Amino acid sequence: MLLIVVAFLGGVLTVLSPCVLPVLPVLLSGTVGGRGRPLGIIAGFIGAFVLLTLFFASVVSALDLSPDSVRWVAVALLLLFGLTLAIPSLQTRFEVAVSRVLPQRRPDGDGFLGGLVVGATLGVVWTPCVGPILASVTTLALSGQVTAFAALVTLAYSLGVAMPMLGVMWGGRRLLHRPALMPRLGAVQRAFGVILVLFAIGMVYGVDRKVETYLVETIPALQNLTFLEQTAAVQTELERQTK
Repeated sequence: MLLIVVAFLGGVLTVLSPCVLPVLPVLLSGTVGGRGRPLGIIAGFIGAFVLLTLFFASVVSALDLSPDSVRWVAVALLLLFGLTLAIPSLQTRFEVAVSRVLPQRRPDGDGFLGGLVVGATLGVVWTPCVGPILASVTTLALSGQVTAFAALVTLAYSLGVAMPMLGVMWGGRRLLHRPALMPRLGAVQRAFGVILVLFAIGMVYGVDRKVETYLVETIPALQNLTFLEQTAAVQTELERQTK
């Protein structure tokens, strides 16, 4: 129980880390579109992150793939989603295509399905942000030990991350859906799309990593966000669970 609680709190604290930078444009995109988009993004994030942590790492290792291969997939998806937001006709085609693939008979009118796929991309981008507890869980997964403990800790961490994300998206929606801004929502959505495209291009050249390094060097407190996971009690319990 101690590790589950600390993993949850660690997830909440992680949103203050510089590695959240690739996620911010996607969260901003969740403030526009259908009402179901924020929940779709959160569901997609939790599902993809849990699967990536528990299973995909061992698959990547077994296939001898480069660790950056997952990053390139995320970059490609971010670029695709940015284009769908910036070009309304492309967004319509994307949502219709998603609704055909997933078990739903009608187009994605509330944006949930589109958000689900976007959230899955967040799960891919977020994997480098894990702290000591999740790093130990990943080591267990790589050795084929996907236990109930590993699953619960990973789920608790992803829920901790998801709560501030959902708060940001709901808060942004309340701000943007005021009567004075409603006529400009289309332009705001296209602007977010352009931001996503630019961020994806920046990730190709490693700009996000350079910014993360600069922030950590400039603000030393960012290096201590995992202080809960580094306490003696947590480390002792973690060693006991991973033996």
